[in-house]
Amino acid sequence: MKKNINPDNLYFVIMAGGVGARFWPASRESLPKQFLDILGVGRSLLQMTFDRISPLASPDKIIILTHEKYRNLVSEHLPDIPRHNILTEPARRNTAPCVAYVSLHIAARDPDASMTILPADHLITKEQEFLEVVHASVKYTEQHPVILTLGMKPHRPDTGYGYIKLGSETSDPKIFSVRSFTEKPDLPTAREYLAGGEHMWNAGIFISSAQTMTQAFRKLAPDIYNTLYAPGIFGTTQEADHISICYAKSPSISLDFAIMEKADNIVCMPADIGWSDVGTWKSLYDLQQKDGISTNVRTSHREIQESDSVLIYGEGGKKYLIKGLEKMIIVDREDILMIWPLKEEQEIKKIREKCARDWGLE
Repeated sequence: MKKNINPDNLYFVIMAGGVGARFWPASRESLPKQFLDILGVGRSLLQMTFDRISPLASPDKIIILTHEKYRNLVSEHLPDIPRHNILTEPARRNTAPCVAYVSLHIAARDPDASMTILPADHLITKEQEFLEVVHASVKYTEQHPVILTLGMKPHRPDTGYGYIKLGSETSDPKIFSVRSFTEKPDLPTAREYLAGGEHMWNAGIFISSAQTMTQAFRKLAPDIYNTLYAPGIFGTTQEADHISICYAKSPSISLDFAIMEKADNIVCMPADIGWSDVGTWKSLYDLQQKDGISTNVRTSHREIQESDSVLIYGEGGKKYLIKGLEKMIIVDREDILMIWPLKEEQEIKKIREKCARDWGLE
């Protein structure tokens, strides 16, 4: 890999504050999806994200942005991260205030900083390709005042993603201008995008300079910027107290709605990096299934017969004997056993709310 970007100015931001409600009952308020070993490999999704970017950045250049209740969890999972690099939000306000906060923080630490913002709970299987894409993206954003997002070629009409309509090539033939950005379209529109071939999924990975992102908030989301900004505060010991007072007053809105759909300096690099947001049990099944069975149980003691399209997620320590199941999700936790139709997985988020209320769960 070429070494022509300045590592001293390169920061990575891992956003790790979500609840992961669609992965209930494995993901809980006290232990969200990003802290789980979803893939059964001995590393949480947060740890895998840290491992992935470590070749490009030392721990002092990696910032974790999370909810304040997860500060200690982050330290347990990533002991090499300095405590002052764990920024916490006192209230959940979606992704736009998160990005505004960390942009102001990094710009105060280093006015010339480049930053790569990525979710803590996504999977990237082609890690070398990912590093090369990030390297090329950082190089481009160091030379151009743009916000670059990585685009993934869609292979189904998914209504849960933002879609990017590509425009013309930029000075780099691998990077395109963006004609439009649509957040979570309805199903007919998503089908139209898939058939047209001009749209990419937005992977939620953004690369820009800290100054460019900060200016975008100042111009396009002044309600967020003016709520959070205070001169001389960011990068000092007063920052945490300031955020604890003002952050909850910020509008709750996604970065896509607040900035991406409005900005005229968005570019996109289509990337083949083996990306999945691992957003639902069905997506995990699609990733791991082999001969119709997906298992995350770290035990060799399992016997599965005459079954098809079955996902099994367990904590280990048990023996599993299953016969005659089709198109089912089995999630085995210490306090809950869930057996649920695979095709009805979208209902899990709703039933989670009912069970939490009726059973007194978190």
